[in-house]
Amino acid sequence: MKKKILYVIVAIIVIIQFFRIDKTNPEVIAENDFVTITNPPEEVTTILKTACYDCHSNESKYPWYTNVAPISWWVKHHIDEGREELNFSNWKTFKAKKKDHKLEELIEEVEEGEMPLDEYTWTHADAQLTEEQKHVLVNWVKELRAAAKKKKEKKTLHLNNGEKWSANAETTNGINEMIEIIAIDVDEGRVSLYSAMGQKLNLKIKTIFDQCTMTGEAHEQLHLFLIPLVKQCRDLEDIEDEDDAAILQKDILKYLNNYNNYFE
Repeated sequence: MKKKILYVIVAIIVIIQFFRIDKTNPEVIAENDFVTITNPPEEVTTILKTACYDCHSNESKYPWYTNVAPISWWVKHHIDEGREELNFSNWKTFKAKKKDHKLEELIEEVEEGEMPLDEYTWTHADAQLTEEQKHVLVNWVKELRAAAKKKKEKKTLHLNNGEKWSANAETTNGINEMIEIIAIDVDEGRVSLYSAMGQKLNLKIKTIFDQCTMTGEAHEQLHLFLIPLVKQCRDLEDIEDEDDAAILQKDILKYLNNYNNYFE
């Protein structure tokens, strides 16, 4: 009886060897890769490539034992799960919010000793991070998050250290003229007047861009103010519904009046 059971077990082991895993890695596009984009220090790059990239990139390496089932299935499952959770090879395709969230998770996982997995370090001793390596990796990721946050804040309309930005006279006059255009009352049933109003506003925005002499951060802040306005005015020019036009008119007027809160 024991021999029969043994024969069955051996037969099963032999049979499952025919069910091979797919070891083909997805294409690696260098310009999308985390390391290529962020350009970390050599020590951090080594840590990432050694302890993370096998399961969290399209550069997975399959050691000899992945030719043996069911170990091969188990390894493949970990790689598939790892890529689904975070694939460094697709970093460029992530939105800013997702990038920040993944970096936050990376910090937590490393600090709490959850990553790399024990199952991985059992067979990859070089992936076992020392406390010093954890410190180096975590600190660099924190700096990366801080730099991204600062860059994002720079792209958000804000004051100049609590003071208004200095604008050239042509820009301020142009904004005031736009306010006069958008503040005109439109009689009911004259939706075409809203469209004409949007056309005038678009022409005025173009003039503001052409006449702008502002430079540096003040210039960047003006663009941040004008870009949403460009879309609003184009929408008004193409408007067909009278109720929607009236609402958009009020939104544009409110937005334009906000100019004086940031520029002088």
